[in-house]
Amino acid sequence: MSLVIDAHVLHAYPLSNLNRDEFGSPKIAVLGGVERTRISSACQKRGCRINTETVLGERALRTRRIPEKVATELRDRGWSDQDALDAGQAIALTAQFSGMKLAEAGTTNYMLFVPESAIADLAELAVTYRDLLAQAADHARAQAEAAEKTQTKSKAKTKTPTLDKATKTRITELRDAVRTVLCRSNASIAAFGRMLANTPEATVDGSIAVAHATTTHAGEEQPDFFTAVDDIPGTDNGSAHMGQHAHTAGTFYRYATINVDELLHNLDDDHTMARDLTHAFLTEFARHVPTAKKNSTAPFTPPALVHLTVRTDQPMNLSGAFEAPVTADDTSGWTTPSITALDRHSAAVNAFLGDEHLLAAAHSGTADLTQVTALGTHIPRLDNLVTTITDTAFTQAAEQ
Repeated sequence: MSLVIDAHVLHAYPLSNLNRDEFGSPKIAVLGGVERTRISSACQKRGCRINTETVLGERALRTRRIPEKVATELRDRGWSDQDALDAGQAIALTAQFSGMKLAEAGTTNYMLFVPESAIADLAELAVTYRDLLAQAADHARAQAEAAEKTQTKSKAKTKTPTLDKATKTRITELRDAVRTVLCRSNASIAAFGRMLANTPEATVDGSIAVAHATTTHAGEEQPDFFTAVDDIPGTDNGSAHMGQHAHTAGTFYRYATINVDELLHNLDDDHTMARDLTHAFLTEFARHVPTAKKNSTAPFTPPALVHLTVRTDQPMNLSGAFEAPVTADDTSGWTTPSITALDRHSAAVNAFLGDEHLLAAAHSGTADLTQVTALGTHIPRLDNLVTTITDTAFTQAAEQ
């Protein structure tokens, strides 16, 4: 049995460009034979993660700049600029993660995902092992070069630094200590997961999954020709720049699911932290608005409908309600028929699967929801809705 919370949101965004492709146009997807506007799962997850961390007061950093951050910490402790920079880079290399090395800019060649507190802990290790850092970095580089030549079947020999037994032992201690810090987890990592190739001890299976959001209806890109006016006009009558941007508008179906069992496992059965994270994430996901081009479109609308469920079988994505795109007339808009389609599809799913695994279902929102019949109890306030669903899930979790 899996204990899961599903979040279904219908959200009408105004004219905007919430998630751009490589050409600057709104992202799209083809569903049901028609083109829809899309917001990627990564876009939604990052925004929700940052806001959830703010609520919890505990950050995680997804970054290539750990050497730079450690160097800054060491400068604050009185180290010279060069010593701090060398130490930050050496600490990162000393982890000896497979395939990890430094890019020309001094960053790691791929991103790491660590608790923010890891920076101070790595700096402390740099202080403790200051006399060993240069040797440890050289050793790590030689090990990485040898491994790369083995993979490419190169016959060229790698010159490995000659180290005495005591130094090798200390380098191994430092490597293990750095790995322990970099493999540490916190609430965000427990929720969204972490993967480092060939480093299973750092891998965390995320307990939150987020789907790409798509419009419930066919989408159409709308061009916006614009000009910028110079406040000090000359012979050009003040024209400084002109161009064209692409925008869309529409009602999106957004979906996320939380595996409560997996979340508790990742948090070492800390029910208080898991409950707080769940409440914060559900709240942030329900009202999430991507911030791309926010100053020129101000797309900060509330959701039309938020539907939350607690299930004991498996996650249940209800995007099938919109496989056939909804249509609108000049009085209905897209939101009302989208709510109707979701309500009917939910009723069909419940009739098909039965309700023995459906522990709770409730809904709220800003649209007219008086005709809703299959989305559970209506709870007007978002906070009360989230609290009710969270309490139901964690009461069940405590009884398992």
